[in-house]
Amino acid sequence: MIRALFRFLRKIKFQYTALVEVRIFRDRILHNLGVFQYMLPSGVRIAPVLKSNAYGHGLVQVAECLRDVDIPFLAVDSYYEALVLRNEGIKTPLVVIGYTVKENIFQNKLKDISFTVISKEELSDIAHGISSPCRIHLKIDTGMHRQGICLEDCGEVISLIQKNRNIILEGICTHFADADNEDTEYTQIQIHVWNIMAKTFRHAFPFIQFLHVAATCGSSFSKSIDANVMRLGIGLYGIAPCAALKSLSLQSALEMRSLISSIKKIERGDMVGYNGTYTADTALYIATVPVGYFEGVDRRLSNKGYVIVRGIACPMIGRVSMNIITVDVSVIADIKIGERVVVISSDTEEKNSVENIADLCETIPYEILVHIPASLRRVVM
Repeated sequence: MIRALFRFLRKIKFQYTALVEVRIFRDRILHNLGVFQYMLPSGVRIAPVLKSNAYGHGLVQVAECLRDVDIPFLAVDSYYEALVLRNEGIKTPLVVIGYTVKENIFQNKLKDISFTVISKEELSDIAHGISSPCRIHLKIDTGMHRQGICLEDCGEVISLIQKNRNIILEGICTHFADADNEDTEYTQIQIHVWNIMAKTFRHAFPFIQFLHVAATCGSSFSKSIDANVMRLGIGLYGIAPCAALKSLSLQSALEMRSLISSIKKIERGDMVGYNGTYTADTALYIATVPVGYFEGVDRRLSNKGYVIVRGIACPMIGRVSMNIITVDVSVIADIKIGERVVVISSDTEEKNSVENIADLCETIPYEILVHIPASLRRVVM
C-alpha cells in the first residue's frame, strides 16, 4: 500500500509531456489470448510470456493487463524481471524460463516463483546447495539442442530429484526449434520425443503440476502434444509468425506515436542527413520527428521507412539518426509543428506496421519490438 502511494505521488510530481509514447491496447491483448484459448484442446491453459520487457510492450503494463485473467503463471526470462513485477505489486505466479545463477535461487525471498533448470549440471549444483524448498521446471531437450535434459539422462535426473526433499518438480517444459516451418517433419519428431518424456515424468512424479510447450506456432500442434499448458509469446501481442496462424483474427497490441518537431522547405539538389544519402530531385517540404535508432527506429529504415501523418504514409528520407528522423511531408497541406505522427502503426495493413517494418529491414517482428527501449513512456489504452 505504501509503495503504491509512493508511485502515485511520484507520477504527480514528475508529470511531463513525452516526445514519444508507446500505446498498449489491453483489449487487443485479451482478444489475442482468447483466440488461442479457443483453439486449444479442453484442459490446456495458456501461460503468457512476458520476457524481454513483454516483447517490447512493457513488462509491468502487460502484467497489469493480465492481472484478473485465469492463467497458471506468467513466464519471464530472468530473476530481475521477477523482481520488477513483485516490486510493482504483481502477485501472479511466475516461472523464470531463462537461466538463473544458483546464488539467486538459494537467496530467493519472492513468493510464488519457480525456476527453470536447463541442464543436469545445474540440477546437481542446486541439489548440493539448496537448504530450503525450491520449485523448479525442468527443461527437456527434444531437438532444439541449446539447453535441456536429454532422453538418456532421464533416469539419473529423476533419481536426483527424488532423493532431495528441497527440490519440488513443479513442471517440465520444452521449446520447438522449427514450428514455423511449413514442413512439419522436425516438429513431429520433437513432439514424439516430448510425449515419451512426458509419460516418463508423469509416472515418476504423479503430482507434477505443469507440462508446457511453446512457441506460438506450436499451438497448431496442440492436439497431438501431451501437455496441459501452452506458453504464448508473440501471438499474445497480435503477431502471427507463421503461415499456419495467418488466418487467425489477431490484433496488433502496440502503436508508437511522436510529433512533428520542425518543418522546412528544401530545394532541388539539397542533401538530407548524415553522409548526404538523400538528394532532393525537386523542391520538398520536410519535417523532423524526435525518434531515431535509440528510440527503436531501425537504422535500416533509412530512405526506406514510413511514418503516418493525418492517415497518409510519409517516407523517411536520409539516414535514421540517433534521436531524429526526417520525413517528406510535401503531400500534407498546412502541416504544423506538434502534429501527431504514428511511427509504428497497429494497423497491419499500413506500411509502418511491425510486420512491414520487419520486411523492409529483412528481419523478424521480434527484433523490431524488443528494440523499443523500456525507457519510453507506455500507456495502456
